[in-house]
Amino acid sequence: MKFLNERGQAALVDSLFFIAIVSAICTGLFYYAINYGLGSESLLNSFYSSDFAMDSLKVITYVNVMRDGSAVSLNSPVEFQEYDYLLALLKEDFAQNKLIGEGSRKAIANTLYSVLKPFDDSIDYAFFITKEGTTVGEAKFIALIIAAHVPGPVTGAGDYCEPNTTNCYSIKRVFYSCDPTEKTVLEKYIFPNVGKVDSAMGKITLPEGEASSAPYVIGLHTWVSKRVDAMSNENLTGAQFHCTVIEGVNVQQP
Repeated sequence: MKFLNERGQAALVDSLFFIAIVSAICTGLFYYAINYGLGSESLLNSFYSSDFAMDSLKVITYVNVMRDGSAVSLNSPVEFQEYDYLLALLKEDFAQNKLIGEGSRKAIANTLYSVLKPFDDSIDYAFFITKEGTTVGEAKFIALIIAAHVPGPVTGAGDYCEPNTTNCYSIKRVFYSCDPTEKTVLEKYIFPNVGKVDSAMGKITLPEGEASSAPYVIGLHTWVSKRVDAMSNENLTGAQFHCTVIEGVNVQQP
């Protein structure tokens, strides 16, 4: 009888060990499956966001724009419409003035708005051109256009009020032309405060003489719009960014 009891206890202990091992394996598989699914979802979203930014950048550089930088209007008389590729306009402007002028910056802003208009309520973005191969200390933006949602005075239409408060303000889309003194202003002052940033970059050549040209980097950063101090009008027009508002952009405010 004692022998049978010992065999029963041994069988029970073996069963408990078996159950513990199976439980550990199942828990590990469950944990692995969840992390694999989350990783796959994050990777797919990243691919989608990167493709979106890259496709937007391609459209922006090869879309038709008005020569004076204003928005393309189908209502304008045909004899007053003078179109060109945005990239061709930038190259011509840079060849003549060794900089991207006010008209070209306005053309960039109008193009950015028209291309990214379906997502205008949800994202902010920055478009830039800088010379390739320069160090951080000597690098300078040839052009930096930042599109931000900026809070303004209460208008009565489309105002936003913070929950459980009387703090209300209007939100409007503003385009800034910036001339910062350092290349890393976006990485230092904006990117850490806005969360995930999706970026696309490419290479173009800009003329630097009668028979010479140099490679430049052209890029687009996009992120989900949120209210942060780094994107306030006071900060963008301050000493770090040295931005000015681009007037004449055909933005339809809410």
